[in-house]
Amino acid sequence: MYKAVGFLCILAGCAGWGHSLAGQEKERVRHLRVLSQMLGQMRSEISYGKHTMPEICLLLKELNDECYSECFGRIYKRTAGEGGTDFPRVWEEELGKCMEPFPLREDEKRTVAELAKSLRFREEGGQAGRVGQAEAFLEGRYRQAEETCENKSKMIHSVSILTGLLLAILLL
Repeated sequence: MYKAVGFLCILAGCAGWGHSLAGQEKERVRHLRVLSQMLGQMRSEISYGKHTMPEICLLLKELNDECYSECFGRIYKRTAGEGGTDFPRVWEEELGKCMEPFPLREDEKRTVAELAKSLRFREEGGQAGRVGQAEAFLEGRYRQAEETCENKSKMIHSVSILTGLLLAILLL
């Protein structure tokens, strides 16, 4: 009886672990999609709206995913108020803290966090072009991750259950 309960507990634990990993992969796809859309909106606001970056952060705060809206609100408050500080530094700090717990790869996080450093062009065309490059990079990553997510999730579930079976056999 105890062996059967132990067997089920090990199998359930490994299956839960696999489900958690598959969920992280789906969450990564969602964040890549949101970031790509956010950069597309930034690019259009720079090109057509002729807004400054703090103003764009205010717009993104109102229109964006709840994960990022607070972050953009803090960026706007820190840079648009009296005695505003250096925008690229504030952008990198706030987005770095905001994206830290998300299941994104380091180069994806770095692309977004360091984007403001490359927006020092005086003309809108250069700024929009740089945001467009970052958008294309994240869009490519999003498409690739979306295509492989289903198969990756199935593989993770299968491996976690097989690992649970192997552990249960070895330990019991």
